[in-house]
Amino acid sequence: MKPSPELNPSRRHLLLAFAGSAALSACGGSETVTEQPTSHPLGIGAGGTGIVKRSFLSATVTAVAPISVGGVQLVTAGAQLRDGDGQSLRVNEIEPGMTARVQAGQIMSLAGRNLALVQSLVVDTQLRGMPTWLDAQTAIILGQRVKVPASAWGINGIGAGGTGRSLRVWGQLDLARAQVVASRVALALPGDTDMLRGLLSGIDRATGLVQVGSLQARAADPALLPAGLEPGAVVRLVLGAVGADGHPALLALREDALRPPEGARVELEGRVTQFSSAQRFALDGVPVDASQAVIEGLADLMAGSEVEVSGRMSGGVLVAREVVAQAAEPVEINGRIDALDGVRQTISVGGMLLHWSAATRFESSSAKDLRVGRKLAGLARWVPGQTLLEASRLRVEK
Repeated sequence: MKPSPELNPSRRHLLLAFAGSAALSACGGSETVTEQPTSHPLGIGAGGTGIVKRSFLSATVTAVAPISVGGVQLVTAGAQLRDGDGQSLRVNEIEPGMTARVQAGQIMSLAGRNLALVQSLVVDTQLRGMPTWLDAQTAIILGQRVKVPASAWGINGIGAGGTGRSLRVWGQLDLARAQVVASRVALALPGDTDMLRGLLSGIDRATGLVQVGSLQARAADPALLPAGLEPGAVVRLVLGAVGADGHPALLALREDALRPPEGARVELEGRVTQFSSAQRFALDGVPVDASQAVIEGLADLMAGSEVEVSGRMSGGVLVAREVVAQAAEPVEINGRIDALDGVRQTISVGGMLLHWSAATRFESSSAKDLRVGRKLAGLARWVPGQTLLEASRLRVEK
């Protein structure tokens, strides 16, 4: 195979170089090879060699021909390529901005590039459905808030707010803000069913009703509700037509949290979905132990931060060697006040708990104007170690 031109350096390259550009066997195979020591841009040597059998990568497709996921070029000959519905994909159906889960064997560093021999690759949307636009970059799809950066548009000649058709959305699940941050948007294909991936907030096995965000769907057959599935799980729903009760039919439901193989070398990018400390957090539902990791952007590591983590799975936990964090974007507040505690100075809006203080700037209003039922708009940020948002700017409609 003719070598491809070198990719531009990226933080993903740095992560992989730090983690060690390993030569791995295919997942589940019997072949093992020796991991080669590499140089490290952060000044930390690998030291020695080790035996590694599997690797797992969850990131955005950054290029095609050849396919690159998070800066790693993928060798897909003989690999299983599927979508989230289990249907086979062709290589030319995979596009930049799509999100992929990759189980790979060999990862090698060659002429400044990281190459991976792939066993299986799954590309799945986060949402498929009809959008209702709040503004040029924010839509509601199937009851879920979707943030659409300008970089996700321009695909197939479509633009924000003017499609009038169902969309397919790939991106990151940001549970801290109860939203999806899109990395690619395209028109739905003929025959596409509505689907979403999100946090299960309610399940009633007696009535067959399940809830994700503000969406409620009903299963006609209780057998569609997997045993042991409880609120708090990351799930994938496939939906049908809206019934007489106003709820769409639930056609399929499964748990869909990331499950990297035990012992695998893992590279993940996503959003912090749970945060206890800079040493203990979860990334898209995967528990991370960063107690021995080198952390870049420590001050930015909090719930909702965009993070890249490299390490190895051990006992169901990703033991990190390096963490790279970017600051979480401010959370936009727009809704009616559901509950108010004047003593603790907290406000509940749309399931989010806000705290205001003397540092909060009220525009054309004041804290005295806060009332249950009144509309509230503004900006807030997550605070490390806390489970609520700190309001920086608020406006109360009187």
